[in-house]
Amino acid sequence: MQIIRKERPIEIQEETEVLVVGGGPAGIGACVSAARQGKKTLLLEKRGFLGGNITACYVENCNYFLAGTPFHSQGLYAEIEEKCLEKYGNCNVRSNKANSFDSECLKVFLDEFIQENGVKILLHSFVNEVVMEGNKIAAVIIQTKQGPLAVKADVVIDATGDGDVAYGAGVPFELGRERDGLCQPGTVSVRLAGADVDKLTEDGDGLGKITKAFRKDYRAGKVDLPCKRQDIPFGRLTKAGQISYVNYPCAYGVNPTDVEDLTRGEIECRRYIMDIFRYLKEHYEELKDIEITSMAPEIGFRDSRRIQGMHRLTIEEMEQQTHYPDTIAVFPRFYDMLSPDAIMTGDETVKGRGYKGYIYEPVKDDRQFEIPYRSLVPVKVENLLVAGRCISADHVAESGVRAVSLCMMTGQAAGIGAGLAIENKVAVSDVPIDRMQEILRSSGIDIPSQKLACHHSKLL
Repeated sequence: MQIIRKERPIEIQEETEVLVVGGGPAGIGACVSAARQGKKTLLLEKRGFLGGNITACYVENCNYFLAGTPFHSQGLYAEIEEKCLEKYGNCNVRSNKANSFDSECLKVFLDEFIQENGVKILLHSFVNEVVMEGNKIAAVIIQTKQGPLAVKADVVIDATGDGDVAYGAGVPFELGRERDGLCQPGTVSVRLAGADVDKLTEDGDGLGKITKAFRKDYRAGKVDLPCKRQDIPFGRLTKAGQISYVNYPCAYGVNPTDVEDLTRGEIECRRYIMDIFRYLKEHYEELKDIEITSMAPEIGFRDSRRIQGMHRLTIEEMEQQTHYPDTIAVFPRFYDMLSPDAIMTGDETVKGRGYKGYIYEPVKDDRQFEIPYRSLVPVKVENLLVAGRCISADHVAESGVRAVSLCMMTGQAAGIGAGLAIENKVAVSDVPIDRMQEILRSSGIDIPSQKLACHHSKLL
């Protein structure tokens, strides 16, 4: 069955040079870097606040895996991390969460930061339609309380996390694992209050010990909970007894782009929240008085659509530390993939490619991987860039690409690419890469000088 809706004119709400869709880490990197190049920039966000998974899904501890390594936060992420902590702190007593964001304060900080950088924001603006003219995006359509409105831009950056704009523009994509299309599970985190801070801190990191005990008991068959996840990552612990997140409830087999699957995942995860809430109260004296203060406002996902770009980044390239003439980000070798089919056995390495249990490979010595600009450039569309977890990569490679700070780095590169395309009056695929890398390096992105070997103005 189909219904044909009548054609109707749609009012053009805005005209801008650079349009960024999605106000998560990738979108923040994109809009600020574009605005800092003097480009008129508009940011659209479907929620009522910015921050993406950091704020909407309580993923506050973004670069925990860099502790004790030779690596550090880079670019805009490092700037935001430093300035937000300096201004608002994070009310945290756990030493291993020292650089975690307070996600509620981050909402306010980002409001201020984005506007201070000259970016216009429209919240409650969900993009679900793209108008094409040949191989270019003529406008995107946002759904608002006023009905559909159109926004025109010279260059559009898709930072939705799901590749929504690229999908609407007809860009081919992959979803989930190559064999069966399964994505990593979705999670609805929960925030708790009433934890006994004295007991949890009297002998080291009490929450960390609970995490280890739960994993041990689960694997020994002592935990009778319906959720198949075996770990309980805890967030900040405040002096007031708040645990800022419990990242446990996971819904498996959910397609992040399917409305019925999304509905099932949200409801299923809320049931799991009640299960783990009761379990923690009953099994740990330090948590016997906890209360639920909030559940994340929406389910969060670890992977979704991955666009077909001019270069498909593979796990083999990442493992071989492949160098590219158009490198726009260098990141420590780190992979984290929750098993799409809930298999919890395996050796945790990338060798199983996500079909033999979950993958967790921490940073090892000084190994790193690079991301080429071409992975941000979709095929078929001349004025569209993609940033964040949905760039062109295979499914296992995405488990490294999805790191929050790296998503912001790809967004930063996309914003610069958009600005250069406008300045040079060329398609986004034809920007001068040497100039892009120069700007990135001056913006705090560590691209070694020997990588600045690309002098061509067009990517082949």
